[in-house]
Amino acid sequence: MITLRATLSLAGLVLLLLPATAQGGKAFYKEGEKLLQEQQLDQALEKFSLAIQVDPKMLKAYQARADIYNLQGRRAECAADRAMMAQLAPEDAGFAAEAAKAYQELGDNAKALQYCDQALRVDPKQLSALQTKVRVALAMGDLDKASAAADAALATKATTDTYYLHGITRHAIRDLKTAEFDLDKVIEWNYQYEPAYVALAEVQLDLYKQYSGPTMQIRTLEKAIEKCTRALELNPASTDALFTRSKAYALQKEYTKAIDDVSKCVALGRTDDAVYVQRARYYHGFGQHQNAINDLNKVLLQQPRNVELLLLRAECREANVDLEGALDDLDAARKAMEGDDTYDADFRRNVQAQRDRVDKQLFELNRESDPPVITVVEPYRRGDVVQVSSVLGMVKVTGHVRDRNKLKRITVNGVDADFAKDERDPEFFVAVPLAANATEIVVAATDRYDNEASVSLKVERTEGVPPVVALTAPNPGADRIITVSAGREDIFIEGTASDASTIRSIAVDGIMASFVPDTNRTDFSMKLVIAGKDRFTVRAEDQHGNGTDVTYQLQRRTEPVVAAKPPDTGGGTTVVTRPVEKPVEKPATGASVSSGVTWVIFIENSDYRNFPALQGQGSDAAKMQKAFGKYNVQKTITKKNLTKQQLDRFFSTELRDLVRTNKVNTVLVWYAGHGRTVGGKSYWIPVDGKKDDIYSFYNYGPLKNLIQNYSESVSNTLVVSDAAGSEASFYDLTR
Repeated sequence: MITLRATLSLAGLVLLLLPATAQGGKAFYKEGEKLLQEQQLDQALEKFSLAIQVDPKMLKAYQARADIYNLQGRRAECAADRAMMAQLAPEDAGFAAEAAKAYQELGDNAKALQYCDQALRVDPKQLSALQTKVRVALAMGDLDKASAAADAALATKATTDTYYLHGITRHAIRDLKTAEFDLDKVIEWNYQYEPAYVALAEVQLDLYKQYSGPTMQIRTLEKAIEKCTRALELNPASTDALFTRSKAYALQKEYTKAIDDVSKCVALGRTDDAVYVQRARYYHGFGQHQNAINDLNKVLLQQPRNVELLLLRAECREANVDLEGALDDLDAARKAMEGDDTYDADFRRNVQAQRDRVDKQLFELNRESDPPVITVVEPYRRGDVVQVSSVLGMVKVTGHVRDRNKLKRITVNGVDADFAKDERDPEFFVAVPLAANATEIVVAATDRYDNEASVSLKVERTEGVPPVVALTAPNPGADRIITVSAGREDIFIEGTASDASTIRSIAVDGIMASFVPDTNRTDFSMKLVIAGKDRFTVRAEDQHGNGTDVTYQLQRRTEPVVAAKPPDTGGGTTVVTRPVEKPVEKPATGASVSSGVTWVIFIENSDYRNFPALQGQGSDAAKMQKAFGKYNVQKTITKKNLTKQQLDRFFSTELRDLVRTNKVNTVLVWYAGHGRTVGGKSYWIPVDGKKDDIYSFYNYGPLKNLIQNYSESVSNTLVVSDAAGSEASFYDLTR
């Protein structure tokens, strides 16, 4: 029980603490002031924070702390403290005006406008709030609010700042004469007011557009240049003055000076899109179209649907005789305009007319009379004789056609084949009926200039026995049922295929497996994703088109569960079941990757027969080591100057056997050499590759999956193509 004496003692203690708390806040504040005078900002900040913690309503502590935050460039904290001051003393318009300015500098225009209005409700002539409101309203595009606030600020007090804000507001609402008067007044009162010179120059550029007489136009441009030059005398690093002066020079057709000024902006660190777009326009006007394209490329990477810039780049490409690039840009612009009401019918017609004109120029420029060159890949053939299974009523015909221009049509026995009509040297595919007594297959191709070519192949019927396929792992049993756990998402399958003829392809659910080509008996393997599947089909074809399909069922078993004994609560028995989960280990950031047995394959091609030799590849090993630095590598295999046949054989057979024998878990491939991107596909160039024949290149797109299909032990693959291509951005990283 608490006695009366104890109660009174406790009350006395509370009364004693109250003045001590208040005194503590003042003491902390005084300590902070002393530290501030000694320029010990961090220590002073700590003391002011303690003062606020002890006395949350101490305005002068908030004021002092906000000032330090402002000195340190911590704008968000400064704005928060100034906002607290405005909330603690709403009757003081100055606090709200300071909060408005802090939020305006922070870029939070909505909050800035809120505190401007709070200050002006208390004092409609609060000059700082009026000036901040002008800047905020201009930033928000609300010209009515900006104009009203600028008028009120100037009426309250005529200063260089109020005249400047009134001038830029009048410029925004296109009252150019008033804007010119206001900004001249600013310079008259303060000849060192640098922003006024730039703003006045911008007004002169807009007056230039209003005047039709050459004399007045010349005067406005000269005045704009003179004002910008004066601003640069005050501040040589003023990118605003350089940017505005460059526009005046460009209107005078002084493109060299314009380019020089805007390039100085870039050199001074200004790299916004407006700078690159403006310089591209100057380059275009000066006839340096490739430089213009380079600048536009930078901007269009960020704004790929900017119609104006696409059309400008199309003009530059056309002037640079890159008519295909110009067509691509015009098509992209037309696509970007779809569904956009900003562009009227006349504008769209002009773009279409420009495209038609460029397309016609390209058509005539590329006109030639050379016929296409046809190569048939399937069905299997010897010379001009194709061998087709005697049991097939339909035959698949594939191949490719080379031509300097795009193709109009490819047919096989009069049936149109599928091919990419927007690509050069396309592959084609078609399945055509073939009667038992058919004697030939005729492949014909026509290019866009109606140059025709045809290849006639004699038909020879062969044996009709399909390959024999057997799955060896996992063992399907006689009923072809494979049991897997319910949560399994992939399995590794292995098997064999044999035939009297050469095996042409082995695929599982349409995905090519790893197997040894050019043999009539081979093992095959692949890692198959089975998520959502209840069966899969293995298909093997021989060179004559005989095919075997074998389907295997997937049977999923229930996940194992364990019983967890609940706490003894004295009640009945309760059993809770949960799946057994395997813990997942995650490597720490920067730590080595646990990748098991890891091999690096380094392909280095440099001694080319039809391409320029590559120099300076000595750093490739260093780059590779840096890229693979987190892996614990046990072996590195280096292959140099491989031909197309050697690349195919190495990745299809040699590397597969090595990986299987040594139970490799991680395969890292690094390629250094020439590369090309054609039709959206990336290729490595073998040392015997031909410049105009993509079929002599090595398509490494499927390589990652091919390596994963080598063996069940392979769990990680990484393919890095450090290739030198004809395109400026040729670099491809595939994981």
